[in-house]
Amino acid sequence: MKYRIYLLTLFLALLLAGCYSFDSDVLYALPQRSQEYRDLQNAVEAALGSGSYSAPVSPPNRQTIQQVDLDGDDQDEILVFCKMEGERPLKVLILHREDEKYNLACTLEGDGTAFDSVRYAQIDGLPGMEILLSRRIGEQVQQFLSVYTLQGGVAQELMSSGYSAYTVVDLDGDQCSDIFVLRANGDGPRAYAEFYRFGDGELQKDAEASLSTGAESVKRVLTGQIAPGVPAVFVASAYDENNLITDVFTLHENMFTNITQNRESGQSVQTVRNYYVYSTDIDNDGVIELPETLALPSIAGDSGSEDQYRIIWYNLNPDGTRSDKMSTYHNFAEGWFLFLPESWCQDLVVTKQRTEGGLSGTELAIPGEDGSLKNLVTVYALTGEQAKARSVQEGRFLLGQRGEVYYAALMDEAAELTEEELRARFNYISVDLLPNE
Repeated sequence: MKYRIYLLTLFLALLLAGCYSFDSDVLYALPQRSQEYRDLQNAVEAALGSGSYSAPVSPPNRQTIQQVDLDGDDQDEILVFCKMEGERPLKVLILHREDEKYNLACTLEGDGTAFDSVRYAQIDGLPGMEILLSRRIGEQVQQFLSVYTLQGGVAQELMSSGYSAYTVVDLDGDQCSDIFVLRANGDGPRAYAEFYRFGDGELQKDAEASLSTGAESVKRVLTGQIAPGVPAVFVASAYDENNLITDVFTLHENMFTNITQNRESGQSVQTVRNYYVYSTDIDNDGVIELPETLALPSIAGDSGSEDQYRIIWYNLNPDGTRSDKMSTYHNFAEGWFLFLPESWCQDLVVTKQRTEGGLSGTELAIPGEDGSLKNLVTVYALTGEQAKARSVQEGRFLLGQRGEVYYAALMDEAAELTEEELRARFNYISVDLLPNE
């Protein structure tokens, strides 16, 4: 099922907040909707009273007023996010349209300083959408998640839990969303994950599993497949100042499990890597690959060859075993990467190369039989007025253009690739793969 948040809601939110000025002719340009606008405005103002609007802070839904079909009657309810004086100040006013009028159906109340986020998902298998509402309790306290369902005009809380991060995912393949919650362990240093799914008329905590020993602040939570038809949650956490560790949670033999964790050590050693590269579907085959960084040899006296890495991408099978798939070289500074031919990988050396004209490029090479380096390919990122012209000079050919940057290559016969084959291996680094700290 899909929910809709109309432009009407944004317009109305701006109107009621006094942030939007307009000419009366514009308002009446759509006479068939103007009465509904006025009815909704009046109903919202009556329900809000002396309260103030308080929009969710985090994506995906940041509108002050949102429209979603919560009870499955093919008519959207109106949700107004606000703050009022007194106990439990954070409130969501839910308005329902009946007999051509909007009426306040129910109110969700909670403690906190602000709404962090709101999501909508099909959880209980009944018509309509459930509300996943998170609140910020305080700077030093975990955020608080509550899940509500609306039936017959009455809101029922299905679950509530503190959390440090959460996501929605269908791990059991029943076409209804499950809830994955990460929590810090108040009794010790290890964080753990809780898995909630709907059954027997309730949203129940099915199981929990710990993160690896040494996992600190969570950096990224990703949902995807570890194998065709096998969904999972990938949690990347800081391991220390320079390392990441990834835990992968899935249902294995219908049991919620961290499949990367060594039961004896409590640590996912194979998913520790020494700089910030995140799991992703690197080859767009629908399955998430995990990265392993492998330091490349440096050239004595050549600082440009230091701190260079080959990335080995692999899949984790549901039983926790590993299957290597491919290798890449990533140039994060210039925003590109290459899928590496297997013949390049064993002895690859990467360094910076400068032409007589002062043009700087990234050179990929392998040792020759006499010990000297044989150039395979040099990739250039060119900017400026003459960038396009320079990309095809002195034997270079154009790989592609991204914004104002022209990418070009100079390739040696040792590469054993055609220009078309190299272009097919050349890719841009997407935003979700960029390292961040």
